[in-house]
Amino acid sequence: MEKIKKFVKKNQILLIAVCVCIAALTIAFFAGGNRSENKVQTASTASSLSTTNADTETTSVSATEKNTQNPTDSAKSNKDKKDRKNSEDKKNSKDNSQNSNGSAVEKSEKSEQSSNNSSSDKNKPSSSSNSSSKPNKKNDVQPTTQDKYKTDPVPSGKPKPVEPEEQETKDTNLYCTFTITCSTILDNMDDLDPEKIELVPKDGIILKKQKVQFKEGESVYDVLVKVCKDNNIHMESSWTPMYNSAYIEGINNLYEFDCGSLSGWMYKVNEWFPNYGCSRYVLKNGDDVVWCYTCNLGYDVGGGYATGE
Repeated sequence: MEKIKKFVKKNQILLIAVCVCIAALTIAFFAGGNRSENKVQTASTASSLSTTNADTETTSVSATEKNTQNPTDSAKSNKDKKDRKNSEDKKNSKDNSQNSNGSAVEKSEKSEQSSNNSSSDKNKPSSSSNSSSKPNKKNDVQPTTQDKYKTDPVPSGKPKPVEPEEQETKDTNLYCTFTITCSTILDNMDDLDPEKIELVPKDGIILKKQKVQFKEGESVYDVLVKVCKDNNIHMESSWTPMYNSAYIEGINNLYEFDCGSLSGWMYKVNEWFPNYGCSRYVLKNGDDVVWCYTCNLGYDVGGGYATGE
């Protein structure tokens, strides 16, 4: 390897010159090939030009031959051409007459249809007469009688809901009776969650009827919270803005759907199931409040889905 390196160092100029020569030869080689191709192309174009010239000469010769034909032959050929033309004209005229008949038939059919339509339109009552004779569906729709919290009209003689934000509590002490029962579960033990069996009292009464003191202006929900706290009874609720009221989910760890898909808690005051939430019912002195667990949307406790009375 050292000998090769020494040789390269000594003969650098010579090696460069050899490389330059080789490069020049390759360039010349490719350039010559391109020239030969160009020559071939020019030769082919020349041959094509010669063939085209020959074709033009032959066509001119044939044309002169045709011109020098016998005049009788030319007359015959002209006559044949005229006959062919006349036959074609007759054929075209027949075709045109058929098309014109067809279009006339179509026009007549269209005119008949338009006349029939116009007569039928005359027989039909106008849109203005229909609008006056037929009742307007929009006008037939009865305006909703529910309030903004989806509450139906309260039956006559029953207290109307009072919104929690409008309630005013006073220092006056009032009294009501309060009861919490789940006795309906006793008739539906097969539907009860097995883990909740021990939570159901034998008689179904979670809180026996007792007299409860409350402040004037308090709601059923306010008193329920106080009663459950004083008697150490579990109670869980959630606020529902749609109905502007608290919703009782569970009492004594018995929740909605624990005893079937139609089960849950309901309340009644003086044997009436209000059609609005417990936060909107303001109690009066002497009211009787019962919280009861239903297994059938209130139909098993006399509440009939709260209750469409």
